[in-house]
Amino acid sequence: MKSLGFLVVAAVALTSLAAPARAGTNNNPHAQACMAKNGFTLEMWRAHRAGTDQQVQSYIQCRDGVSASTALATGRKNGNYSKSY
Repeated sequence: MKSLGFLVVAAVALTSLAAPARAGTNNNPHAQACMAKNGFTLEMWRAHRAGTDQQVQSYIQCRDGVSASTALATGRKNGNYSKSY
């Protein structure tokens, strides 16, 4: 019974560590597919020439699998938008 409890705790710990690692990573195939969907490349993203603020927000939503409001907050926190957005 103790080993089952240990396995459950270990699984939860690993899951909680894995989720933040995916969020915000721009150089994996999923993120690059989201970039292509929004009309820009990894090089454009790194050069801060990824398109409009709306495209950037749509990309963050796709990359992280989050709502529009969460994507907006993430983009603002990371400085991904123009100053007026």
